[in-house]
Amino acid sequence: MTSYIRRQILGPMIFFTLGLTGVMLVGQSLRTVDLIVNKGLSLQTLLELTALLIPGALSMILPVSLFCAVMFAFYRLWQDSELIVMAASGISVWKLIRPAVELALVVMLIGLALNVYVTPLGLRSFRNEVAEIRGDLAAVFLQDGEFTEPVQGLTVYVRERSRNGELHGILVYDARRADRAVTMMAERGMLLPEGDGTKILLVNGNRQESELFTGKGSYLSFQRYVLDFGSFGDQADARWLKPGERFLTELLPPYDNPRDEAAATQLMTEAHKRLSAPLYALPLALIAACGLLSGEYSRRGKYLRAALAGVLGLGLRLGELGIAGIVNSTPALAPLFYLMPLAGAIVALYVLRPAVRLPGPVPAGAEAEAVGAS
Repeated sequence: MTSYIRRQILGPMIFFTLGLTGVMLVGQSLRTVDLIVNKGLSLQTLLELTALLIPGALSMILPVSLFCAVMFAFYRLWQDSELIVMAASGISVWKLIRPAVELALVVMLIGLALNVYVTPLGLRSFRNEVAEIRGDLAAVFLQDGEFTEPVQGLTVYVRERSRNGELHGILVYDARRADRAVTMMAERGMLLPEGDGTKILLVNGNRQESELFTGKGSYLSFQRYVLDFGSFGDQADARWLKPGERFLTELLPPYDNPRDEAAATQLMTEAHKRLSAPLYALPLALIAACGLLSGEYSRRGKYLRAALAGVLGLGLRLGELGIAGIVNSTPALAPLFYLMPLAGAIVALYVLRPAVRLPGPVPAGAEAEAVGAS
Protein backbone atom coordinates (compact mmCIF):
# COMPACT_ATOMS: atom_id res chain seq x y z
CA MET A 1 0.00 0.00 0.00
CA THR A 2 2.81 2.40 0.87
CA SER A 3 4.57 1.81 -2.43
CA TYR A 4 1.29 2.27 -4.31
CA ILE A 5 0.64 5.67 -2.72
CA ARG A 6 4.27 6.63 -3.24
CA ARG A 7 3.89 5.99 -6.98
CA GLN A 8 0.67 8.01 -7.00
CA ILE A 9 2.59 10.97 -5.56
CA LEU A 10 5.89 10.56 -7.38
CA GLY A 11 4.44 10.63 -10.91
CA PRO A 12 2.60 13.96 -10.53
CA MET A 13 5.57 15.37 -8.60
CA ILE A 14 7.88 14.77 -11.57
CA PHE A 15 5.29 16.32 -13.89
CA PHE A 16 4.84 19.41 -11.73
CA THR A 17 8.60 19.77 -11.27
CA LEU A 18 9.27 19.71 -15.01
CA GLY A 19 6.42 22.10 -15.76
CA LEU A 20 7.23 24.63 -13.05
CA THR A 21 10.96 24.47 -13.82
CA GLY A 22 10.26 25.23 -17.47
CA VAL A 23 8.10 28.21 -16.57
CA MET A 24 10.67 29.58 -14.12
CA LEU A 25 13.56 29.14 -16.55
CA VAL A 26 11.67 31.02 -19.25
CA GLY A 27 11.24 33.90 -16.81
CA GLN A 28 14.85 33.85 -15.65
CA SER A 29 16.21 33.57 -19.20
CA LEU A 30 14.69 36.98 -19.92
CA ARG A 31 17.78 38.33 -18.17
CA THR A 32 19.78 37.33 -21.23
CA VAL A 33 17.17 37.95 -23.91
CA ASP A 34 18.92 41.17 -24.97
CA LEU A 35 22.13 39.23 -25.48
CA ILE A 36 20.38 36.49 -27.44
CA VAL A 37 18.00 38.51 -29.61
CA ASN A 38 19.83 41.79 -30.04
CA LYS A 39 23.46 40.76 -29.77
CA GLY A 40 23.43 37.66 -31.94
CA LEU A 41 24.53 35.02 -29.46
CA SER A 42 23.94 31.40 -30.42
CA LEU A 43 21.21 29.05 -29.23
CA GLN A 44 23.92 26.86 -27.71
CA THR A 45 25.03 29.75 -25.51
CA LEU A 46 21.43 30.29 -24.36
CA LEU A 47 21.06 26.61 -23.46
CA GLU A 48 24.34 26.62 -21.55
CA LEU A 49 23.34 29.71 -19.56
CA THR A 50 19.88 28.27 -18.87
CA ALA A 51 21.35 24.99 -17.61
CA LEU A 52 23.31 26.93 -14.98
CA LEU A 53 20.03 28.27 -13.55
CA ILE A 54 18.36 24.87 -13.17
CA PRO A 55 19.74 24.05 -9.66
CA GLY A 56 18.44 27.33 -8.27
CA ALA A 57 15.05 26.76 -9.85
CA LEU A 58 14.83 23.22 -8.50
CA SER A 59 15.60 24.28 -4.93
CA MET A 60 12.54 26.54 -4.96
CA ILE A 61 10.25 24.32 -7.02
CA LEU A 62 10.68 20.89 -5.41
CA PRO A 63 8.74 21.68 -2.18
CA VAL A 64 5.94 23.29 -4.21
CA SER A 65 5.85 20.33 -6.61
CA LEU A 66 5.59 17.95 -3.66
CA PHE A 67 2.71 19.96 -2.23
CA CYS A 68 0.83 19.91 -5.55
CA ALA A 69 1.56 16.20 -6.06
CA VAL A 70 0.29 15.20 -2.61
CA MET A 71 -2.89 17.21 -3.15
CA PHE A 72 -3.42 15.70 -6.58
CA ALA A 73 -2.67 12.10 -5.50
CA PHE A 74 -5.00 12.10 -2.50
CA TYR A 75 -7.70 13.92 -4.46
CA ARG A 76 -7.60 11.21 -7.11
CA LEU A 77 -7.72 8.48 -4.46
CA TRP A 78 -10.69 10.22 -2.85
CA GLN A 79 -12.44 10.80 -6.18
CA ASP A 80 -12.08 7.13 -7.12
CA SER A 81 -13.38 6.12 -3.65
CA GLU A 82 -10.12 4.32 -2.91
CA LEU A 83 -9.86 6.15 0.40
CA ILE A 84 -13.17 4.60 1.45
CA VAL A 85 -11.87 1.13 0.57
CA MET A 86 -8.73 1.81 2.57
CA ALA A 87 -10.82 2.98 5.51
CA ALA A 88 -12.83 -0.24 5.40
CA SER A 89 -9.53 -2.15 5.48
CA GLY A 90 -8.53 -0.38 8.70
CA ILE A 91 -5.68 1.66 7.24
CA SER A 92 -4.79 4.68 9.39
CA VAL A 93 -4.07 8.20 8.23
CA TRP A 94 -0.51 7.90 9.48
CA LYS A 95 0.14 5.01 7.12
CA LEU A 96 -1.33 7.00 4.24
CA ILE A 97 0.85 10.04 4.82
CA ARG A 98 4.01 8.01 5.35
CA PRO A 99 4.97 8.08 1.60
CA ALA A 100 4.43 11.86 1.54
CA VAL A 101 6.63 12.30 4.61
CA GLU A 102 9.34 10.07 3.14
CA LEU A 103 9.35 12.04 -0.10
CA ALA A 104 9.43 15.27 1.92
CA LEU A 105 12.57 14.10 3.69
CA VAL A 106 14.18 13.25 0.35
CA VAL A 107 13.25 16.69 -1.01
CA MET A 108 14.74 18.28 2.11
CA LEU A 109 18.07 16.51 1.57
CA ILE A 110 18.13 17.39 -2.14
CA GLY A 111 17.24 20.99 -1.38
CA LEU A 112 19.98 21.26 1.24
CA ALA A 113 22.60 19.91 -1.18
CA LEU A 114 21.42 22.32 -3.87
CA ASN A 115 21.38 25.35 -1.58
CA VAL A 116 24.74 24.69 0.07
CA TYR A 117 26.82 23.99 -3.03
CA VAL A 118 25.15 23.38 -6.41
CA THR A 119 22.96 26.49 -6.66
CA PRO A 120 25.66 29.06 -5.77
CA LEU A 121 28.09 27.29 -8.10
CA GLY A 122 25.61 27.47 -10.98
CA LEU A 123 24.64 31.08 -10.30
CA ARG A 124 28.27 32.16 -9.99
CA SER A 125 29.13 30.46 -13.27
CA PHE A 126 26.06 32.04 -14.91
CA ARG A 127 27.02 35.58 -13.89
CA ASN A 128 30.66 35.01 -14.83
CA GLU A 129 29.56 33.88 -18.28
CA VAL A 130 27.25 36.87 -18.69
CA ALA A 131 30.01 39.23 -17.55
CA GLU A 132 32.39 37.67 -20.03
CA ILE A 133 29.84 37.88 -22.83
CA ARG A 134 29.10 41.50 -22.05
CA GLY A 135 32.83 42.16 -22.19
CA ASP A 136 33.13 40.60 -25.65
CA LEU A 137 32.92 43.58 -27.97
CA ALA A 138 32.64 41.56 -31.16
CA ALA A 139 29.73 39.48 -29.85
CA VAL A 140 27.85 42.18 -27.96
CA PHE A 141 28.44 45.77 -29.00
CA LEU A 142 29.16 45.92 -32.72
CA GLN A 143 25.95 45.07 -34.53
CA ASP A 144 25.06 45.49 -38.17
CA GLY A 145 23.59 48.90 -38.96
CA GLU A 146 23.66 50.20 -35.37
CA PHE A 147 25.46 53.06 -33.66
CA THR A 148 26.94 51.73 -30.42
CA GLU A 149 29.04 53.26 -27.64
CA PRO A 150 31.36 50.57 -26.25
CA VAL A 151 33.35 53.19 -24.31
CA GLN A 152 32.11 56.55 -23.08
CA GLY A 153 32.88 59.17 -25.73
CA LEU A 154 33.49 56.59 -28.48
CA THR A 155 30.76 55.85 -31.03
CA VAL A 156 31.12 53.07 -33.60
CA TYR A 157 28.99 52.18 -36.63
CA VAL A 158 29.42 48.99 -38.65
CA ARG A 159 27.45 48.43 -41.84
CA GLU A 160 28.01 44.68 -41.89
CA ARG A 161 29.80 42.04 -39.86
CA SER A 162 30.70 38.80 -41.61
CA ARG A 163 30.67 35.41 -39.96
CA ASN A 164 34.45 35.26 -39.77
CA GLY A 165 34.43 38.44 -37.66
CA GLU A 166 35.47 40.87 -40.40
CA LEU A 167 33.80 44.29 -40.27
CA HIS A 168 32.70 46.26 -43.34
CA GLY A 169 31.72 49.91 -43.69
CA ILE A 170 33.17 51.24 -40.41
CA LEU A 171 32.58 54.70 -38.98
CA VAL A 172 34.23 55.74 -35.69
CA TYR A 173 33.66 59.00 -33.84
CA ASP A 174 36.14 59.49 -30.99
CA ALA A 175 35.35 62.31 -28.54
CA ARG A 176 37.14 60.93 -25.50
CA ARG A 177 39.38 63.99 -25.35
CA ALA A 178 37.68 67.24 -24.39
CA ASP A 179 39.75 69.42 -26.76
CA ARG A 180 39.43 67.49 -30.00
CA ALA A 181 37.22 65.09 -31.96
CA VAL A 182 38.35 62.42 -34.39
CA THR A 183 36.27 60.84 -37.14
CA MET A 184 37.52 57.74 -38.93
CA MET A 185 36.03 55.80 -41.82
CA ALA A 186 37.30 52.55 -43.28
CA GLU A 187 36.18 50.02 -45.87
CA ARG A 188 36.79 47.08 -43.58
CA GLY A 189 38.45 46.08 -40.34
CA MET A 190 38.99 43.46 -37.67
CA LEU A 191 38.83 43.44 -33.86
CA LEU A 192 42.09 42.63 -32.04
CA PRO A 193 41.47 41.67 -28.37
CA GLU A 194 44.57 42.27 -26.27
CA GLY A 195 44.65 41.71 -22.50
CA ASP A 196 42.07 43.84 -20.72
CA GLY A 197 41.49 46.08 -23.75
CA THR A 198 40.41 45.81 -27.38
CA LYS A 199 41.88 47.31 -30.54
CA ILE A 200 40.40 47.54 -34.00
CA LEU A 201 42.40 47.30 -37.21
CA LEU A 202 41.05 49.68 -39.88
CA VAL A 203 41.90 49.02 -43.53
CA ASN A 204 41.65 51.50 -46.45
CA GLY A 205 40.19 54.55 -44.81
CA ASN A 206 40.75 58.08 -43.63
CA ARG A 207 41.13 59.97 -40.36
CA GLN A 208 39.78 63.47 -39.80
CA GLU A 209 40.74 65.37 -36.65
CA SER A 210 39.43 68.76 -35.53
CA GLU A 211 40.40 70.87 -32.53
CA LEU A 212 37.22 72.07 -30.85
CA PHE A 213 38.62 75.36 -29.44
CA THR A 214 40.79 76.55 -32.36
CA GLY A 215 38.84 75.06 -35.26
CA LYS A 216 42.00 73.63 -36.83
CA GLY A 217 41.76 70.27 -38.50
CA SER A 218 43.79 67.59 -40.25
CA TYR A 219 43.09 64.86 -42.76
CA LEU A 220 44.92 61.58 -43.17
CA SER A 221 44.39 58.69 -45.57
CA PHE A 222 45.67 55.30 -44.53
CA GLN A 223 45.83 51.72 -45.64
CA ARG A 224 46.10 50.31 -42.12
CA TYR A 225 45.37 51.99 -38.83
CA VAL A 226 45.03 50.53 -35.32
CA LEU A 227 42.60 52.23 -32.93
CA ASP A 228 42.74 51.39 -29.22
CA PHE A 229 39.31 51.13 -27.59
CA GLY A 230 40.84 50.74 -24.13
CA SER A 231 39.45 48.62 -21.32
CA PHE A 232 35.70 48.16 -20.96
CA GLY A 233 33.13 45.72 -19.65
CA ASP A 234 32.86 44.09 -16.26
CA GLN A 235 35.70 41.84 -15.31
CA ALA A 236 34.35 38.65 -13.71
CA ASP A 237 37.25 38.24 -11.33
CA ALA A 238 37.01 41.84 -10.06
CA ARG A 239 33.31 42.06 -9.35
CA TRP A 240 31.73 41.69 -5.93
CA LEU A 241 30.00 38.35 -5.44
CA LYS A 242 26.32 38.73 -4.63
CA PRO A 243 24.87 36.71 -1.73
CA GLY A 244 23.16 34.22 -4.03
CA GLU A 245 26.48 33.36 -5.71
CA ARG A 246 28.37 32.60 -2.52
CA PHE A 247 28.96 29.26 -0.90
CA LEU A 248 27.79 28.86 2.67
CA THR A 249 31.27 29.41 4.13
CA GLU A 250 31.54 32.70 2.22
CA LEU A 251 28.30 33.96 3.75
CA LEU A 252 29.49 33.53 7.32
CA PRO A 253 31.94 35.76 9.24
CA PRO A 254 34.74 36.66 9.53
CA TYR A 255 34.81 38.87 6.41
CA ASP A 256 38.01 40.13 4.81
CA ASN A 257 36.45 42.51 2.30
CA PRO A 258 35.19 45.88 3.65
CA ARG A 259 32.22 45.61 1.31
CA ASP A 260 31.37 42.26 2.88
CA GLU A 261 31.48 43.89 6.30
CA ALA A 262 28.99 46.52 5.13
CA ALA A 263 26.68 43.81 3.77
CA ALA A 264 27.09 41.44 6.74
CA THR A 265 23.37 41.45 7.59
CA GLN A 266 22.42 40.66 4.02
CA LEU A 267 24.94 37.82 3.85
CA MET A 268 23.80 36.29 7.15
CA THR A 269 20.16 36.51 6.06
CA GLU A 270 21.02 34.64 2.89
CA ALA A 271 22.78 31.94 4.93
CA HIS A 272 19.74 31.41 7.20
CA LYS A 273 17.38 31.46 4.23
CA ARG A 274 19.43 28.87 2.38
CA LEU A 275 19.56 26.51 5.37
CA SER A 276 15.88 26.86 6.28
CA ALA A 277 14.33 26.72 2.79
CA PRO A 278 14.49 22.88 2.49
CA LEU A 279 12.57 22.54 5.79
CA TYR A 280 9.39 23.80 4.11
CA ALA A 281 8.97 20.51 2.21
CA LEU A 282 7.66 18.68 5.29
CA PRO A 283 4.95 21.16 6.40
CA LEU A 284 3.83 21.63 2.79
CA ALA A 285 3.37 17.88 2.35
CA LEU A 286 1.47 17.62 5.65
CA ILE A 287 -0.76 20.61 4.86
CA ALA A 288 -1.63 19.07 1.49
CA ALA A 289 -2.56 15.81 3.24
CA CYS A 290 -4.72 17.71 5.73
CA GLY A 291 -6.83 19.07 2.91
CA LEU A 292 -8.12 15.64 1.91
CA LEU A 293 -7.49 13.27 4.83
CA SER A 294 -8.93 15.26 7.72
CA GLY A 295 -12.57 15.69 8.61
CA GLU A 296 -15.63 13.72 7.58
CA TYR A 297 -16.34 12.25 4.17
CA SER A 298 -18.27 15.04 2.47
CA ARG A 299 -17.79 16.37 -1.02
CA ARG A 300 -18.47 19.95 -0.03
CA GLY A 301 -16.24 19.67 3.01
CA LYS A 302 -13.40 18.11 1.02
CA TYR A 303 -13.46 20.90 -1.57
CA LEU A 304 -13.40 23.56 1.14
CA ARG A 305 -10.57 21.88 3.05
CA ALA A 306 -8.57 21.36 -0.14
CA ALA A 307 -8.99 25.05 -1.04
CA LEU A 308 -7.99 26.05 2.49
CA ALA A 309 -4.92 23.82 2.32
CA GLY A 310 -3.92 25.50 -0.94
CA VAL A 311 -4.24 28.95 0.63
CA LEU A 312 -2.25 27.89 3.70
CA GLY A 313 0.49 26.33 1.56
CA LEU A 314 0.77 29.50 -0.52
CA GLY A 315 0.81 31.60 2.62
CA LEU A 316 3.61 29.50 4.07
CA ARG A 317 5.80 30.06 1.02
CA LEU A 318 5.05 33.77 0.89
CA GLY A 319 5.78 33.99 4.60
CA GLU A 320 9.36 32.94 3.89
CA LEU A 321 9.80 35.99 1.67
CA GLY A 322 8.34 38.22 4.34
CA ILE A 323 10.68 36.81 6.97
CA ALA A 324 13.69 37.62 4.78
CA GLY A 325 12.70 41.27 4.75
CA ILE A 326 12.11 41.30 8.50
CA VAL A 327 15.45 39.66 9.30
CA ASN A 328 17.29 42.08 7.00
CA SER A 329 16.09 44.93 9.18
CA THR A 330 16.19 43.02 12.50
CA PRO A 331 18.87 40.28 12.45
CA ALA A 332 17.90 39.08 15.95
CA LEU A 333 14.70 37.61 14.44
CA ALA A 334 16.64 35.11 12.29
CA PRO A 335 15.16 32.11 14.23
CA LEU A 336 11.85 32.89 12.49
CA PHE A 337 13.31 31.23 9.39
CA TYR A 338 13.24 27.89 11.25
CA LEU A 339 10.22 28.44 13.49
CA MET A 340 7.77 29.02 10.63
CA PRO A 341 8.20 25.62 8.90
CA LEU A 342 8.32 23.92 12.31
CA ALA A 343 5.07 25.61 13.34
CA GLY A 344 3.44 24.64 10.04
CA ALA A 345 4.37 20.98 10.52
CA ILE A 346 3.13 20.93 14.13
CA VAL A 347 -0.22 22.50 13.22
CA ALA A 348 -0.71 20.05 10.34
CA LEU A 349 0.06 17.08 12.58
CA TYR A 350 -2.35 18.41 15.19
CA VAL A 351 -5.12 18.62 12.60
CA LEU A 352 -4.45 15.06 11.48
CA ARG A 353 -4.15 13.74 15.03
CA PRO A 354 -7.88 13.10 15.67
CA ALA A 355 -8.13 11.12 12.46
CA VAL A 356 -6.48 7.97 13.74
CA ARG A 357 -8.51 6.20 11.05
CA LEU A 358 -10.04 7.44 7.92
CA PRO A 359 -13.78 8.07 8.18
CA GLY A 360 -15.52 4.83 7.38
CA PRO A 361 -18.01 4.38 4.56
CA VAL A 362 -21.34 6.00 5.22
CA PRO A 363 -24.71 4.36 4.56
CA ALA A 364 -26.01 4.62 1.01
CA GLY A 365 -28.88 6.90 1.99
CA ALA A 366 -26.61 9.25 3.94
CA GLU A 367 -24.15 9.38 1.05
CA ALA A 368 -26.94 10.17 -1.37
CA GLU A 369 -28.16 12.89 0.98
CA ALA A 370 -24.65 14.33 1.18
CA VAL A 371 -24.29 14.27 -2.59
CA GLY A 372 -27.68 15.92 -3.02
CA ALA A 373 -26.77 18.60 -0.50
CA SER A 374 -23.57 19.41 -2.38
